[in-house]
Amino acid sequence: MNRVRYCHAFIIFFMIIAACSTKKPIDQTAYKSKTILATLRDMDKYYEKKDLDSFMSDISMSYLDREAFAKSLAAVFSKYESIHFNIQFAKMIMLIDQERKMRVTFTWDAEWTTAGTSIKDGGRVTLIFEPGDFKLVSIDGKNPFMAQPGETPSSKQ
Repeated sequence: MNRVRYCHAFIIFFMIIAACSTKKPIDQTAYKSKTILATLRDMDKYYEKKDLDSFMSDISMSYLDREAFAKSLAAVFSKYESIHFNIQFAKMIMLIDQERKMRVTFTWDAEWTTAGTSIKDGGRVTLIFEPGDFKLVSIDGKNPFMAQPGETPSSKQ
Protein backbone atom coordinates (compact mmCIF):
# COMPACT_ATOMS: atom_id res chain seq x y z
CA MET A 1 0.00 0.00 0.00
CA ASN A 2 2.84 2.40 0.84
CA ARG A 3 4.42 1.65 -2.53
CA VAL A 4 1.28 2.72 -4.32
CA ARG A 5 1.17 6.01 -2.34
CA TYR A 6 4.83 6.73 -3.10
CA CYS A 7 4.27 5.94 -6.75
CA HIS A 8 1.25 8.31 -6.90
CA ALA A 9 3.13 11.01 -5.02
CA PHE A 10 6.09 10.61 -7.39
CA ILE A 11 3.84 10.89 -10.48
CA ILE A 12 1.99 13.90 -9.09
CA PHE A 13 5.27 15.59 -8.18
CA PHE A 14 6.60 15.25 -11.74
CA MET A 15 3.30 16.39 -13.24
CA ILE A 16 3.44 19.55 -11.13
CA ILE A 17 7.06 20.20 -12.11
CA ALA A 18 6.25 19.67 -15.79
CA ALA A 19 3.23 21.99 -15.60
CA CYS A 20 5.18 24.74 -13.85
CA SER A 21 8.25 24.56 -16.03
CA THR A 22 6.63 25.19 -19.41
CA LYS A 23 6.26 28.78 -20.52
CA LYS A 24 3.04 29.84 -22.14
CA PRO A 25 3.35 32.25 -25.03
CA ILE A 26 2.07 35.71 -24.16
CA ASP A 27 -1.49 36.38 -25.21
CA GLN A 28 -1.96 38.93 -28.02
CA THR A 29 -4.18 41.12 -25.83
CA ALA A 30 -1.64 41.10 -23.00
CA TYR A 31 1.10 42.05 -25.46
CA LYS A 32 -0.94 44.98 -26.77
CA SER A 33 -1.77 46.14 -23.24
CA LYS A 34 1.88 46.07 -22.18
CA THR A 35 2.93 47.92 -25.33
CA ILE A 36 0.33 50.65 -24.83
CA LEU A 37 1.39 51.06 -21.18
CA ALA A 38 5.01 51.39 -22.31
CA THR A 39 3.98 54.01 -24.89
CA LEU A 40 2.07 55.98 -22.24
CA ARG A 41 5.06 55.87 -19.86
CA ASP A 42 7.32 57.09 -22.67
CA MET A 43 4.94 59.91 -23.55
CA ASP A 44 4.77 60.92 -19.88
CA LYS A 45 8.57 60.90 -19.58
CA TYR A 46 9.16 62.83 -22.84
CA TYR A 47 6.49 65.39 -21.94
CA GLU A 48 8.04 66.15 -18.54
CA LYS A 49 11.52 66.38 -20.12
CA LYS A 50 10.07 68.67 -22.82
CA ASP A 51 11.54 66.45 -25.55
CA LEU A 52 9.34 67.35 -28.52
CA ASP A 53 10.93 65.01 -31.11
CA SER A 54 10.71 61.95 -28.88
CA PHE A 55 7.16 62.81 -27.83
CA MET A 56 6.04 63.26 -31.44
CA SER A 57 7.55 59.89 -32.37
CA ASP A 58 4.66 58.32 -30.40
CA ILE A 59 2.08 60.36 -32.34
CA SER A 60 0.72 58.81 -35.54
CA MET A 61 1.23 60.54 -38.86
CA SER A 62 -2.56 60.24 -39.33
CA TYR A 63 -3.22 62.31 -36.17
CA LEU A 64 -5.59 65.12 -37.17
CA ASP A 65 -3.66 68.43 -37.28
CA ARG A 66 -0.40 66.77 -36.23
CA GLU A 67 1.65 69.83 -37.21
CA ALA A 68 -0.57 72.20 -35.21
CA PHE A 69 -0.32 69.84 -32.23
CA ALA A 70 3.49 69.85 -32.50
CA LYS A 71 3.53 73.68 -32.64
CA SER A 72 1.24 73.90 -29.61
CA LEU A 73 3.48 71.51 -27.68
CA ALA A 74 6.56 73.52 -28.63
CA ALA A 75 4.83 76.65 -27.30
CA VAL A 76 3.99 74.90 -24.01
CA PHE A 77 7.55 73.60 -23.66
CA SER A 78 9.06 77.05 -24.24
CA LYS A 79 6.56 78.89 -22.02
CA TYR A 80 6.88 76.78 -18.87
CA GLU A 81 10.07 76.14 -16.91
CA SER A 82 8.89 72.84 -15.51
CA ILE A 83 6.09 70.41 -16.20
CA HIS A 84 4.84 67.71 -13.89
CA PHE A 85 2.49 65.21 -15.55
CA ASN A 86 0.90 62.28 -13.75
CA ILE A 87 -1.11 59.41 -15.23
CA GLN A 88 -3.05 57.40 -12.68
CA PHE A 89 -2.42 53.91 -14.03
CA ALA A 90 -4.50 52.30 -11.27
CA LYS A 91 -7.63 54.02 -12.60
CA MET A 92 -7.25 53.01 -16.23
CA ILE A 93 -9.60 51.26 -18.62
CA MET A 94 -8.27 49.66 -21.81
CA LEU A 95 -10.43 48.48 -24.68
CA ILE A 96 -8.33 46.24 -26.92
CA ASP A 97 -9.68 44.95 -30.21
CA GLN A 98 -7.63 42.92 -32.67
CA GLU A 99 -8.70 44.86 -35.79
CA ARG A 100 -9.89 48.24 -34.55
CA LYS A 101 -8.22 51.12 -32.77
CA MET A 102 -7.47 50.64 -29.08
CA ARG A 103 -8.91 53.03 -26.52
CA VAL A 104 -7.32 53.87 -23.18
CA THR A 105 -9.23 55.94 -20.64
CA PHE A 106 -7.44 57.27 -17.57
CA THR A 107 -7.34 60.05 -15.00
CA TRP A 108 -4.49 62.54 -15.19
CA ASP A 109 -3.25 65.63 -13.41
CA ALA A 110 -0.59 68.11 -14.38
CA GLU A 111 1.17 71.23 -13.17
CA TRP A 112 2.90 73.72 -15.44
CA THR A 113 5.22 76.13 -13.61
CA THR A 114 6.95 79.32 -14.69
CA ALA A 115 8.29 82.38 -12.86
CA GLY A 116 6.84 81.41 -9.50
CA THR A 117 3.33 80.77 -10.79
CA SER A 118 1.74 77.49 -11.66
CA ILE A 119 -1.26 76.17 -13.49
CA LYS A 120 -2.80 72.97 -12.22
CA ASP A 121 -5.27 70.92 -14.17
CA GLY A 122 -6.54 67.39 -14.42
CA GLY A 123 -9.33 65.25 -15.70
CA ARG A 124 -10.28 62.07 -17.44
CA VAL A 125 -9.37 61.49 -21.07
CA THR A 126 -9.48 58.75 -23.68
CA LEU A 127 -6.49 58.27 -25.96
CA ILE A 128 -6.98 56.24 -29.12
CA PHE A 129 -4.09 54.20 -30.52
CA GLU A 130 -3.53 52.47 -33.84
CA PRO A 131 -3.56 48.67 -33.53
CA GLY A 132 -0.43 48.04 -35.61
CA ASP A 133 2.22 50.45 -34.36
CA PHE A 134 0.63 51.60 -31.07
CA LYS A 135 0.88 55.30 -31.90
CA LEU A 136 -1.58 57.92 -30.69
CA VAL A 137 -4.11 58.68 -33.41
CA SER A 138 -6.60 60.87 -31.53
CA ILE A 139 -7.63 62.32 -28.17
CA ASP A 140 -11.24 62.10 -27.00
CA GLY A 141 -11.85 64.75 -24.36
CA LYS A 142 -9.77 67.65 -23.06
CA ASN A 143 -6.20 67.46 -24.34
CA PRO A 144 -4.09 66.71 -21.25
CA PHE A 145 -0.89 67.97 -22.88
CA MET A 146 -2.04 71.58 -23.20
CA ALA A 147 -2.15 74.04 -20.32
CA GLN A 148 -5.73 75.18 -20.72
CA PRO A 149 -6.29 78.92 -21.21
CA GLY A 150 -8.45 80.51 -18.59
CA GLU A 151 -7.03 78.45 -15.75
CA THR A 152 -6.24 80.53 -12.70
CA PRO A 153 -2.53 80.67 -11.97
CA SER A 154 -1.63 80.36 -8.32
CA SER A 155 1.51 81.51 -6.57
CA LYS A 156 3.99 78.72 -5.89
CA GLN A 157 4.76 78.48 -2.21
